[in-house]
Amino acid sequence: MATAVKINFNDVYDINTASREMRSASFDTELVDGSKKKLMVTISDQAHELMPDVYNLAFGPLNANGKIDDKAQIKHRDYSKAFSTILFHARSYLANNPDHYLGIDGSNNSRALLYYKIILDNFEYLSNHFNMGAMKYYVRITRFGKNQYENPFDFKDVKSAVVKITRDSPRYPEFLYNYFIFTKNN
Repeated sequence: MATAVKINFNDVYDINTASREMRSASFDTELVDGSKKKLMVTISDQAHELMPDVYNLAFGPLNANGKIDDKAQIKHRDYSKAFSTILFHARSYLANNPDHYLGIDGSNNSRALLYYKIILDNFEYLSNHFNMGAMKYYVRITRFGKNQYENPFDFKDVKSAVVKITRDSPRYPEFLYNYFIFTKNN
C-alpha cells in the first residue's frame, strides 16, 4: 500500500448493518482489479475481560469457517474509502453506545504501524469525532486469553495502560503500539 489514507466520512461505501445493536455490518470494497469483495465489521458483544467498557472491533473478509480473516491481504482500489467506511461504522456505533470504547487490534506489526500512521495522518479530522488512545504490546500477551498459558505470570499484575494519542504523539514511538482505542468525542 503506497498511498496515504485520508479519512472522510462523506466518502464511504454503502454499509449494511446486520443488527439493531450495530455489532455486525458489511460492505463491498472495490479491488484494484475492479472486482468487489465483501468486508465484515464486527463488534464483540462482551467487554474485554481486563478493560471494562472496551469492545473489540474486527474487520476483514470472512474465511472458510465464517470468521473474519484479519490477516487477509486485500488490494483495495481506494484504501481511504475502505478505512473511512470502517471508522464511520465505529462512529455510528459509539453514537448509540456512548459509554463504550472500541478497540482495534493491529494483528501484526505492519498492520499496527499502518493503523497508527492512519490515526496520526488524520488526527485533526478524527479528533473531531473520537478520543483516541493506544497501548503497547498488551494485546500480544493477552490475545488468546489467560487460559492459554501455563501460568507465565500473574494476570492480576497485567495493567492496561492506555496512552492518549495527540497531534504531538511521536511518529515512531520507542515501542510499537498495537491496540488502538476509540471513544466518542463529546
